[in-house]
Amino acid sequence: MQKSTYKEPYFYSNQKYISFLTLTFNVVKATKIPEYRTKFSKHGYTQSQLLTLIIFKEYLDVKYRQLNDLLMLMDNIKPILGLSQFPHYSTLCKFSHRFSSVIISQVLTKITSLFYRSQGRISTIAIDSTGFPTSYFSYYYSIRAQKERKGFLKLSLAIDTSKQTILALKITKNRQHDSKHVKSLLRNASRQKLANYYVLDKGYDSEAIHNQIRIDLKAISYIPIRNWNAEYVGGTFRQEMANNFDRIKYGKRNLVETVFSVVKRRFGEYVRGIHFRNQVKEIKLKCIAYSIDRFLKNQKIFCMY
Repeated sequence: MQKSTYKEPYFYSNQKYISFLTLTFNVVKATKIPEYRTKFSKHGYTQSQLLTLIIFKEYLDVKYRQLNDLLMLMDNIKPILGLSQFPHYSTLCKFSHRFSSVIISQVLTKITSLFYRSQGRISTIAIDSTGFPTSYFSYYYSIRAQKERKGFLKLSLAIDTSKQTILALKITKNRQHDSKHVKSLLRNASRQKLANYYVLDKGYDSEAIHNQIRIDLKAISYIPIRNWNAEYVGGTFRQEMANNFDRIKYGKRNLVETVFSVVKRRFGEYVRGIHFRNQVKEIKLKCIAYSIDRFLKNQKIFCMY
């Protein structure tokens, strides 16, 4: 029988979970994390296997007990991860508390590198932030019970507007002004890719941020000034924004809002962790799940016969 050239898209395939786990496991192993945390570990499961299942948990947006129930129905994924049996949900929970947030960032960097084959600049990078509230109880319950809700975490992203990929992220605990951490966000994004244009909303309106983009990164920045009716606008680049602002280029900033929307709708808009370090890891895992899902959706990998 002649082989068909038609390839089924990832998001229409019945094997999307297998594709997600296969790619995730390969990326985690490519990060070259140690197989076991210490020489005294039980050596029942490798760190790559456990981290893959933790990412899969965020992909499904379920709790540990729910993940354990679902895995029992998925015997066909055991060979993919090299497992004879699935770990207990308490094993995954304890592992997620112990595992380093730095290694999770390295996995995110690795999956981001899959999107790019050339070394040149990309067109546009957009930067913005959003909030992730904790899931102790809902906003409506807090009104009815007249109890104060817990605080939220602030996630700032730098994304490639053409591929909608996450190039860098910054997570903070308290209400902090956007301009406080945008410099490190720009530096981290530049290690992944440089862009010709950087678009940010007026919360980042600062001559220092313009200088970093224009002089250090040798790119063009589009940041609207806070007060368009001001008689005097300080700063050379801020004055340029007041006189010659390209709204078409700036319109691409909306794509970072699209990324926020997808992450929250697909992988959960709340964080379940109690301690800040675990909440940070949870948000990073959501970003990894988004990046892997985004990469697979851009591939047509299932040949139909």
